[in-house]
Amino acid sequence: MKRITCALFCFFLATAAYAETVKIGAVQPLSGKISVYGEGFQRAINLAVEEVNAAGGIKGKNLEVVYEDNLSTAQGTVSALQKLISIEKLPVIIGPAASSNFLAACPIAQREKTIFIGSESAASDISQCGSYVFRVFPSDMLQGIGVAELAEELGYKEVALTYINNDWGVGLAEVFKQKFNGKIIEEFAHDEGKADYRSELMRLKRKKPVAVVNLTYIKEGGTLLKQAYEMKFTPKWLMGSAAKSPKLVELAGKTAEGIIGTYPTFSKEGDRYEHYKTAFAAKYPEKKLPIFGEYNYDMVHLLAKALNNAEAFNADAIRAALMESSKGFVGITGDKTFDENGDVGATYGRWTVKDGKIVEY
Repeated sequence: MKRITCALFCFFLATAAYAETVKIGAVQPLSGKISVYGEGFQRAINLAVEEVNAAGGIKGKNLEVVYEDNLSTAQGTVSALQKLISIEKLPVIIGPAASSNFLAACPIAQREKTIFIGSESAASDISQCGSYVFRVFPSDMLQGIGVAELAEELGYKEVALTYINNDWGVGLAEVFKQKFNGKIIEEFAHDEGKADYRSELMRLKRKKPVAVVNLTYIKEGGTLLKQAYEMKFTPKWLMGSAAKSPKLVELAGKTAEGIIGTYPTFSKEGDRYEHYKTAFAAKYPEKKLPIFGEYNYDMVHLLAKALNNAEAFNADAIRAALMESSKGFVGITGDKTFDENGDVGATYGRWTVKDGKIVEY
């Protein structure tokens, strides 16, 4: 009898605890070749969730994120998303880093009428994913224009162009080529995750470019810069937002000095950013602020606002609440008002490496 009573009591306790939690999903690269991004995103997400819960959560219930590792692959992303939809039955899922991974999964989210929201996937094709897909990070259409303007304002009439061989890199390169008014004397994609890019660099070196537009990631960027320097190939490197990280400088060392890049900019002078920086340092005292962490942080706070405003905890009600809640929502990274494609606007700034540190250019 005691065993039955205990079993029932424990069941009711577990049920009560579950009822006090509002769950959303997150597909993140927590292992594999781009885990350097995913680990930082997870920290920023968890910080925001902690703040949401301290402020009352979602209609009095704690917000909880159920993470699934996508292994940094498109196939892993699809599997992780399907699990969160079919087994966990979650109506809201945070999408992964890397546009290729996001694009592999967004048709599934759209078909299953599941909110799929990204905080760093930038490929322009994401705008066509459908009405259940959102992102708080600006489209490559804006960044490609920014990189082209940078090259022209620096006076380069000829450049070489290399880009990482995935949807993000190819899409960004296409926009750059459309908008750059100069001549591209060499162009090719480079593969992700290689330890040796000397053959690719030799191809660039033969053309003797004064400047190379290199649209790549952190690890690949660090390897390319270091090996180019070892080959005595020292053009001016122009890069995008995905390389803007202290980790790139750590990997490339002194060879990163003087590179210039673009990135979606936002003010780091206001109270919002100061709060984020201080709160992050308090929660993770041994960790540096992650690249794009601010976008993940803003995304969670916007989601929390929408979930609190939603008439029901289902995708259609949350979608309507997201569109309405985003209007005039200003986070660390600026105005997050969604357009009809679930996209946000942005302005682009410029960064460089000086004395081993990333600073405004």
